[in-house]
Amino acid sequence: MEEAITAILLGAVPVATLVGNRVNWGERPGEDMPAITLHRISGARDATMEGRSGLVSSTVQLDVWGRAYRDSKLLARAVIAALPQTRVVAAGITVQGVFINSESDSFEGDDPLPLFRTRIDLSVWHQEN
Repeated sequence: MEEAITAILLGAVPVATLVGNRVNWGERPGEDMPAITLHRISGARDATMEGRSGLVSSTVQLDVWGRAYRDSKLLARAVIAALPQTRVVAAGITVQGVFINSESDSFEGDDPLPLFRTRIDLSVWHQEN
């Protein structure tokens, strides 16, 4: 699923234009901004009486970082527009849909290197790898 979300984000021209390749799982990629970090918070595998169905619901925290509030908001809007709400196949993984659960803004850091963050909590429905 991680590979699929990364491919979706980097495959969207408005996102890739802003971040280059600065989309990382687990940690922010250095001081270059804007950037995106993602964390899988939880995952639940669907099952029937016959066993696992292969469908997984993952909760993903997506953080958009920028040196100015405007930068983080522009990137957040591009990310939201790029996320599929219907079935797509990316990086060989079937993503049934990506749904936004919440969005919030925060500020971290001090001058001369302020960091503005827009946090987007996602529900990602995908097929098990």
